[in-house]
Amino acid sequence: MEDFKEQWEPAVDKLDKAAKAFEGLDLDDLADGPEGFDITKGLWQQTGWQELDSLRRKLEELRELRDLVRSLGRGSGRGPLRRAPRQRDRRGMPVGLTRSPMEPEETAGLARSDDLSRMLPGEMALIAQGSRPARLLHFARRMERTLLSYERVGWAEEPAVTTDGMEIRPAAECGPIILCLDTSGSMMGARETVAKAMALECMRQAKSQQRACYLYSFSGPGDCQELELKVTGQGVSKLLEFLAGSFHGGTDVDEPFIRALDRLGQEEWSNADILLVTDGEIRPPDVDVVAKLDTAKEEMGLKVHGLLVGEPGAGADVVDALCTHTHTFKSWSAV
Repeated sequence: MEDFKEQWEPAVDKLDKAAKAFEGLDLDDLADGPEGFDITKGLWQQTGWQELDSLRRKLEELRELRDLVRSLGRGSGRGPLRRAPRQRDRRGMPVGLTRSPMEPEETAGLARSDDLSRMLPGEMALIAQGSRPARLLHFARRMERTLLSYERVGWAEEPAVTTDGMEIRPAAECGPIILCLDTSGSMMGARETVAKAMALECMRQAKSQQRACYLYSFSGPGDCQELELKVTGQGVSKLLEFLAGSFHGGTDVDEPFIRALDRLGQEEWSNADILLVTDGEIRPPDVDVVAKLDTAKEEMGLKVHGLLVGEPGAGADVVDALCTHTHTFKSWSAV
């Protein structure tokens, strides 16, 4: 019995850490590899479990990271109402959310129509009175589609483009996430902790909200690693390897954005937003990369969020050139 306990206790402890980190975790999620649930191999012998648990506990105090991740991605928009950019129908564009009479969910006002189910009681009274002139008036309005009616509309998921105007609309969030993480030497220390915590939080919300999430970790030229942040045996193993590693090297921001833009061209990623986490100590991006980003922002409604984890004001100009929204990390006391 003691041998059994000694053999299984470390694996059970790691499984407990995984269950706390990822809401709704099923053991089958982690048994996708050829080794299955073999405690002597693979995932259960990985380093990085302590880092995972430590970051999970820190995230409980880092609400600003949780809220930022939740706002990313142009999802179906079935969330709470908020003031957001207006969208309108346009064929060939990614799916958005537009007002449509095909989804009669609420009364928006009055309109003219020939729909008997939506006409006002006054129009119905013309028939109920029974007089010939009243009935003829009703039929004439019906033929002309001018019956005074309730305007019933709702939000429909259709190919759409984002316009300059603002309106009160359901929150279009919780879509796919593409995370570009600066892992250069200047990110060592507390900045590295924040960056790794962000990677874990993206993976956690991707799991609990059934979202797709992809990580590009980058440093110097030619050094850009890819990882799909998906809760599988292989995915968690790769994450643990990333969490156990250290940050080093220079900074080349072009390559991760080139790869991210290529991924946006795939249908399942077309509604993704990009999140850049950096200390701002990066050289200006290539003009062609900026031009392609601007095109994607205009034509696809792409949002690029930047989280600055460096000295106040450092690299703000460079990040502003890349991003539509810039955030500055503030909760250093919780790191």
